[in-house]
Amino acid sequence: MLSLVTAGQLISLQEFVDLLVVIGYKALTFALVVIAGWATGRLVGALTSRIVMRAGIDPIMRKTAIGRSVIRSGLTTADFFKAIAKWSIYAVSVLLALKAIDVPSIEGWVDGVLAFLPHLIGGIIMLVAGAIIADVVGELIKKGASPEHREAFYLDLIANLVKVILYFMVITIVMSQIGMDVTILYTVAQAFAWGAAIFMGVTVGIIVGWFLKDKLKEIFPS
Repeated sequence: MLSLVTAGQLISLQEFVDLLVVIGYKALTFALVVIAGWATGRLVGALTSRIVMRAGIDPIMRKTAIGRSVIRSGLTTADFFKAIAKWSIYAVSVLLALKAIDVPSIEGWVDGVLAFLPHLIGGIIMLVAGAIIADVVGELIKKGASPEHREAFYLDLIANLVKVILYFMVITIVMSQIGMDVTILYTVAQAFAWGAAIFMGVTVGIIVGWFLKDKLKEIFPS
């Protein structure tokens, strides 16, 4: 019987052929899973791009900091969301392909990344959505009053403060989503929230007093 020497061990020709068959089967499985992921990623990316364009998200994104950063990078809003959807599926398909070939030395690592990836993708989506909401709310506060009132009541400052608070909340939620310890952030958030509440209370009192000053003069004439 023919035999071969490999890695210092003597194996038969049949064992060698069987080894080649296993390697070929795993290589084919890996390639098929990656190709399926590539095709699925392109399809989902194209669908995501169309949904974004038809939903009219681009004008909203252009008013936000993230949207302006995306535009400066040379991408459209549709391209940005398309890339997120497409590359997320590409990454999952490669990991599934690695898992399908059943290599013990990397199985634990692959399982760990597969378990973490949904949290990462969810965190990215939360970050983008939260940043958009924060910017939109800030702009609504700024544009909800005339320039004179904005200057008199420091509405630009209040709008920026609201943005910072919302951004902080979003970042905290995202970090919690991906499994990071945010205990210290909760402590900072509580102190920050108390300070912001006091500031907002004083500001609201000043605004209410400003609008009611004429009425108060009528009720309590000097």
